[in-house]
Amino acid sequence: MEVKVSEKINIISRLCRIGQELSSSTDIDELLVKISNCASEVTDSESASIILLDEERNEMYFKETAGGMGEMIKRIRIPLHEHSIAGYCILHREALIINDVSKDPRHYKKVDEQMQFITRSILAVPIMWGEKVFGCVEAVNKKNNGIFDEKDREYLTILAHQAAVALNNVFLMERLKNFFSYSVEILIAALETLEPFARGHIIRVARLATTLARKMNYSGVELEEIWYAAYFHDIGKLTRESRYMTEYEVEKMHPVAGASLIENIKLLENCAPFVRYHHERYDGSGFPDGLKGDEIPAGAQIIGIAEDYDEKNMGKQEEETVEEFNSRFFEYAGNKFSPDIMNRFKDVVKDIRF
Repeated sequence: MEVKVSEKINIISRLCRIGQELSSSTDIDELLVKISNCASEVTDSESASIILLDEERNEMYFKETAGGMGEMIKRIRIPLHEHSIAGYCILHREALIINDVSKDPRHYKKVDEQMQFITRSILAVPIMWGEKVFGCVEAVNKKNNGIFDEKDREYLTILAHQAAVALNNVFLMERLKNFFSYSVEILIAALETLEPFARGHIIRVARLATTLARKMNYSGVELEEIWYAAYFHDIGKLTRESRYMTEYEVEKMHPVAGASLIENIKLLENCAPFVRYHHERYDGSGFPDGLKGDEIPAGAQIIGIAEDYDEKNMGKQEEETVEEFNSRFFEYAGNKFSPDIMNRFKDVVKDIRF
C-alpha cells in the first residue's frame, strides 16, 4: 500500500512540474514533445502520441510521439470518423480504454501496417479547451503486458487538461503575431504611399539589419527587437505633425516621433531607442541628439548602416557594379559607424543582389 501511495505522489508531482513547464512554453513543437514524453511516463506505456485535428481536411495527424516511433508516423493521415479509436475519442469527446485492440473494430490497422508496429492496447483522452477540441493524446501498449486502468485514465486526463490550456495559449499567441504581422504590412504600405520612389526600402532595410545582427551573434529576443525596429524605423513620418512640417523638418524629427509612437507598446518598448537613434552617427555627426561612439545603441547603428546603404543603393548609377558601389559606400561611410559594425557589414553586402 505504501509503495502505491508513493508512486501516486511521484506521478502527481510529475504532473505538477509538467504543468509549470507547459505554462511557460511558447514553442508548440517543444510543448508537444513534453506532453508526449510525460504521457508515456505517467501511464507506464511503451509509446505515446499527440494526434491533432485538421478541421479543414477533416483528418487527424500525428504531431509528436514518444517511445521510438520516429518521424515516419508524422506523415500518416487518418480520416476523422468513428471507425478509429482516436476519431471516436475526438468526435465524442470521450476517454477510451481499449486493452485488447484486436477485439475492437475501431482500431485503425493501417498505422500499424505502415509503421510495422503491433498495437496491443490504447488509452486515448481528448485534448479540449471549452468547446474547442485540439485532438487527443494516446498512450500505447502498457509495459510488461499490463492493462490500462482508471488510474491511468485519471493521470492522462489531468495531462490532457494541462495540454489544452498550453495549446490554447500558444495558438492565441500565433493569432496575435499574425495580426501584428498584417498590421506591419499595412503600415509599410502606408509609408510607401508617402515615398513611392522608395518602394521595398523598409523590407530591404529589415533584411540587411537582421542579417548583420546575426553576423554579430544576435539571436532570440534581441534579434526580434532589431527586426521590429527596422520595420518601424520610419514610422514617425506618418505622424499628424509631419503633414504640417517641411521635408527637412520631417527628416530631422521622424526618429523622435517614431520612438514616441512605439515606446508605450509593450511588445515594442525595447525597440524605441533603436528607432530614435538610427540616424545618430559614430563620429557625432548624426541627429536628433548628436550622440557619438558607444553612446549610440548597437541596434540603432545596425539599422542606421542598413538604411544608409539601401538609400545610397537606390540612387546608384545603373552601370555601376556591386563592387564599385560597395567601395564608394564604405569610403563615404568613413567613421560614421563603429569599426566592428563596418567590418561585419562588409561581409554582409559583398555578394548582395537586390
